[in-house]
Amino acid sequence: MLRLIADSVPALIAYYEVHTLQCQFANRRYAEYNGWTPQTILGKTVREAIGEAAWAMIEPHVRQVVAGKTVQYVREQTLPDGTQRVIEVNLIPHLDDGQTQLGAFVLISDITTQWQAERAIRDSEERMRKLAEATTEGVVFHHNGVVTDVNDALQGLLGRTSTDIVGRNTLDFIPERWKPTVSEYMQSGHEDPYEAAVLDTNGVEIPVEIVGKTMPFKGGTYRLAVLRDIRARKAAQARIEFMALHDTLTQLPNRLYLMERLDSILALARRRRTAVATLFIDLDNFKLVNDSLGHHAGDALLREVACRLKLAVRDADVVARLGGDEFLIVLTDIASPDDAGLVAVNLIESVSVEVIIDGRAVSVSPSIGISVFPDDGATADELIRHADTAMYRAKNCGRSNYQFFPRAGLSHGSADLTP
Repeated sequence: MLRLIADSVPALIAYYEVHTLQCQFANRRYAEYNGWTPQTILGKTVREAIGEAAWAMIEPHVRQVVAGKTVQYVREQTLPDGTQRVIEVNLIPHLDDGQTQLGAFVLISDITTQWQAERAIRDSEERMRKLAEATTEGVVFHHNGVVTDVNDALQGLLGRTSTDIVGRNTLDFIPERWKPTVSEYMQSGHEDPYEAAVLDTNGVEIPVEIVGKTMPFKGGTYRLAVLRDIRARKAAQARIEFMALHDTLTQLPNRLYLMERLDSILALARRRRTAVATLFIDLDNFKLVNDSLGHHAGDALLREVACRLKLAVRDADVVARLGGDEFLIVLTDIASPDDAGLVAVNLIESVSVEVIIDGRAVSVSPSIGISVFPDDGATADELIRHADTAMYRAKNCGRSNYQFFPRAGLSHGSADLTP
């Protein structure tokens, strides 16, 4: 019955006498595994039963079990047909009632399939680790939101060491406004790239593109995230957007930006029932500067005028360059048209101050036309057109002055600051 049971189990079982190390019992699997039958292996020493090569590998373990210690180890086994297997060996001392050792039981399990699967996982993890270290993009592994591993690139991105990162929740490094987005992607398992931001060690936001993937790693299911620093991309996008809406010479808003902004300002003024003024500015004798000193001097003059115009108005107001030597200012939320007139006086005084260009004193003066919402127009186009008309009235009145569009009710109000 014992033989029947022993031959039925998947384990390899044997028993060796402690002094001679001769086999006194072996089930069929153990015997055949080593190239014997259950009968022919009996009386063979361990060395004879398993061969010289295997004996050289396990002799230290045998000496341990002979000394009364329980031993467990894993080793590779070459079968008689040349097949390579991986086995887990347990050597268990057999003691009598008086604690005298009589022999040792051998229990062997073939773990080749398990070992191959684990090796495949280890190899995959090693490849992933090498890939993570080789890439210039930040890589983070996390399990249930807790960081388990990071690469050097991520440490550099955050300005932190792995000790500062591993073991913490991934959301600890995400700005508050981005936490809902990142959390939703983590929980849903989405693998599409998305934009978010991370916090460096100083609390500064760094825009990143994140691609996440759920994968087996280190014996469990983990989330891998690759973070790409997109600061350069964002800066380029911002520059392109800025250039589309701003004048390249003066960096002031251009006509496209002006029209969009003025529409918004007028919509707000309608709701609040407030007034808005548009000041159309043209530089007197600017062509003379270009013709006599060259375009570089003209460009320098335009840049200086742009700075003076911005300094003369509030932050809430808009200063734009329409092209050439023409500018337009939008004054938001004015109490009366007289406010626009006072601003125009300051603008004329400021712009008329001499500018030193290439060692030469250069001066121009502005002619300014003013239209006021809602009296002079209901739309941006109307207000600009009427301010342009008023500017030509200022030109005809001797330049270096301002004029209101007639319907503003101040058609005769002006300031002539020509010396």
